[in-house]
This record gives sequence, C-alpha cells and structure tokens, in this order.
Amino acid sequence: MKKIGIAFLLFFIAYSVQAQIYKPVTSKNKTYLATVRGLSYSYKNGTVTLKNNGSYDLGTVSITASSTADTTLFGIALFEDGLSKGETATSEVYFTTGEGKDTHEIPLSKIDQKHLVFSFDKAVRAMP
Repeated sequence: MKKIGIAFLLFFIAYSVQAQIYKPVTSKNKTYLATVRGLSYSYKNGTVTLKNNGSYDLGTVSITASSTADTTLFGIALFEDGLSKGETATSEVYFTTGEGKDTHEIPLSKIDQKHLVFSFDKAVRAMP
C-alpha cells in the first residue's frame, strides 16, 4: 500500500510540473547574443515578467508566445519603455487566434496555458 501511495505521489508531481516551454535563443549574431545574455523572463496568468541582469540598458524587448495545442494562437508581450540594467518589468500578453480576416483577440480564460511556448522576438539596446 505504501508503494502505491509513493508511486501515485510521484506521478502527481510529474504531471503537475508540466508547464510552459521557454525556447532558448538560437541566433548566431554575436551582438544580439550579448544583448540578451543576462535577460530572463517568466510567464504567469497572462503576464510576462522580464528581468535585466545583462550588461546593457534595453530600448525595446518583445517576447512572443505560440501554442502546441492551437497552431493559430499568437501572443506578444511588448516592453517598449526600456529597461535599465538590474531592473524588472512586467507586461500583459496580448493573445489572438485565427488566420487572415478571421483573426480575433482571445481572452485568457480560453487559452490552454500549459501548452504555451515562449521565445524572444526582439531585443534592442538603448541609445547611450
């Protein structure tokens, strides 16, 4: 009985850990890699939190979201006000779904958040 309880607990923990995917940066551009080095972000309930532990002040950063469950889902979090070294900022994610003229905004309650895939779309250094 004890072994069944432990097995059930391990299964539950493994299942509950399943969450969003954060894609690594795949660019080969050395300037871009230096710009995003030290940046970290996390997603929770429609909000992306971006932390700048990098070497540069940032001008604009955008983080995109897609879904493994809905191929037409697109989300974007824009950080347009800049982010100095050591600062943390948050931004709401704007989600749309559909293709062409059928594209429309989708409320957060209709999104399967466990299947979201996040990646950097753009990161620009601030002007000195």
